[in-house]
Amino acid sequence: MKTWLKIIISISVTLLIIFIIGGYVLYRMLNTSLPVYEGELKAAGLKENVEVYFDSMAVPYIFAQNDEDAAFTLGFLHAQERMFSMDLMRKAGEGRLSEIFGKEAIPFDKMFKTVGIYRTAKMIEKKMNLEVLNLLKAYSEGVNFYISEKKNKYSFEFDLLGYQPYEWEPVHSLIVIRMMAWELNLSWWTDLAFTELVQKFGKEKVKEVLPDYPENAPTIIPEGIKDFAHINNSFIETDKAFRKFMKMQGTQVGSNSWVVNSNLSASGKPIIANDPHLAFRVPGLWYATVIKSPNWNVAGVSLPGTPGIAIGKNENIAWTLTNIMSDDADFYYETLDTSGTKYLLNEEWKDLIIIEDTIQVKDSDGVPITIRMTHRGP
Repeated sequence: MKTWLKIIISISVTLLIIFIIGGYVLYRMLNTSLPVYEGELKAAGLKENVEVYFDSMAVPYIFAQNDEDAAFTLGFLHAQERMFSMDLMRKAGEGRLSEIFGKEAIPFDKMFKTVGIYRTAKMIEKKMNLEVLNLLKAYSEGVNFYISEKKNKYSFEFDLLGYQPYEWEPVHSLIVIRMMAWELNLSWWTDLAFTELVQKFGKEKVKEVLPDYPENAPTIIPEGIKDFAHINNSFIETDKAFRKFMKMQGTQVGSNSWVVNSNLSASGKPIIANDPHLAFRVPGLWYATVIKSPNWNVAGVSLPGTPGIAIGKNENIAWTLTNIMSDDADFYYETLDTSGTKYLLNEEWKDLIIIEDTIQVKDSDGVPITIRMTHRGP
């Protein structure tokens, strides 16, 4: 056999072996991370037996004998299909994206550590009633059951980024909810944008284009706003970059719900419809499920990372979710002293709350940040 032919055959055989071995390893890696749709699992966190049936669309039907077990099961099901998106959202809210994405995510971590998504979630957690907190704890135990059972066998995103998810806590579910609120909140953006317009073009000119009463609300433009320090739009630009980074962009902005009176429907029953214009995602934002337990008899879509049904129905009512664009955020101009440690309130100097924190960055040194807060916020 000619030498060049031997070489070609040898290279071909070698490549074929590499391809087979690589394909097998990839298959094993992907296959072991797939959700479980049949069989039996034993979880120490469950109080009683729970049955889960999946329909042809992989929608789970949860049958539990108590509400905590239902929440536990929902946590496990969310985790086995959406663990990476859940983990990504809590990391964003905690200001920890740089730990997995490196320097590119530092501005986002600075923004969310300063805004205080985590601090707000901890405050909410302390004020929650015991029944809701118990459901959050049960849900967290379900997520953690998945994390412990699938260690080193998570979805491929964790392998690509080279990290493992850490234990889920009730506060993380609150962070996921707060991050959805952040995505939908346009109020803070309009305050900054309108202020910049007034400073550039004047009060009267801008009032011609601002929404007026009674359609929305009266315009409230503080006297002397043109003399205020000019708005630093880095906050807006950082948020825009974050939305682009998280693929929250698009022309889908908007939201609506409507009801058809029972007198006008063919069935003689009222009809409620909902169209939340949220950004497209892969996987999708919602997770459809049906839950049957002593106090839950619901069907609809849940938000992975949280227990419960966001949009759905029970035996008595149906409900939807939409963004009413309410003015739920405000900005304040504060006067600081020369030391940068006090602010003026009612003609008195008050101490700023100063928090020293550090952003941990993948393959780099930590970045220290200083967060200054008044009684109104950061």
